[in-house]
Amino acid sequence: MMKRAMIRSVREGVAATVALAACTLVLVSQVAAQDSPPATVACAYVTSFGGEDVCAIEVPSGKALGCVRTGAKPHGVAVAADGRRVYVSNEGANSVAVVHASAMRVAAEVAVGRAPNQLALAPKGDRLWVTNNSDSTVSVIDTQGLAVEQTIPVGRAPHVVVTNAARNIAVVTSEGDSALDVFDLTTLKPLSHIPVFAFPRVLAVSPAGDTAYLTVRWINGALVVDLSGRGPRERIALGETRFAPEGKDAHGLALTPDGETVLLTTQITNELTFVDAKTLAFEGRVHVGRNPNWVEVTPDGRYAVVSTTDDDSVSIVDVTTRQVTAVTKVGRQPKRLAVGRCGERP
Repeated sequence: MMKRAMIRSVREGVAATVALAACTLVLVSQVAAQDSPPATVACAYVTSFGGEDVCAIEVPSGKALGCVRTGAKPHGVAVAADGRRVYVSNEGANSVAVVHASAMRVAAEVAVGRAPNQLALAPKGDRLWVTNNSDSTVSVIDTQGLAVEQTIPVGRAPHVVVTNAARNIAVVTSEGDSALDVFDLTTLKPLSHIPVFAFPRVLAVSPAGDTAYLTVRWINGALVVDLSGRGPRERIALGETRFAPEGKDAHGLALTPDGETVLLTTQITNELTFVDAKTLAFEGRVHVGRNPNWVEVTPDGRYAVVSTTDDDSVSIVDVTTRQVTAVTKVGRQPKRLAVGRCGERP
């Protein structure tokens, strides 16, 4: 009898210990959940190359916030730091539309060069850089007066422009010259011309402004370019696809705000790939919609937004879990997008 009582006592003690551990685990999980801050709400603005409009989406919910017609063949897009204005380049109208973000209406239009492509705001927001693909120039717009302040000659067929606050520079890709041109944001003077020995497409610049990650045509991956003038030094290789028509390998590229992860869209395989920016090691991938064109990361670094041109939609991807969390329909043939602060809405 005494032996049975001892066994029963031990079993009850073990059960109590397991129950206590379970309760503790629940409490720890609840505390951890409470300590994890909610995602900051951002807004993504997506141009519809075939629909002549730009559409707004709330991130991470994926809620559609409306669209506004901006002009023929809207291509590039940029959003002001305060979220009040959205700038859209109309490639078919040779103009930049200035959109009042909260009301989603066009407030002004600025004439620029032929076939304006990508847009980038200077860090202070006082100037807007616009690549004019058919003119081999960049239009620099004064965002206060909404007029072209200066037109700068660049290499042939300028495609993308990115600005960087740390070095106070703008970097322009010239498709026709297979090069990057670096400019001083204050003086607007050229600083360096960097051959990349390939057809440059989309780039992102590291927070320090010393390195660019650049997709080039016919290579499924990206080049790592030293912006001090030394040019390409390494390559991110994702593995060559069996058959990649022109422009259907790696295209869109973005960096997380901390500069630690490179995100690449591969159009022929419909994937978003994550790569360590320092080691260039593969970190994972997620399947998104058909023909993913552009990718941008939210300011808090928690979500990536991908435009999928052949699905007329946008996919929102959790950067940590590598999962698609929302898919939202937009206009026809979405191409570029910009993510930033949401303007106040009525």
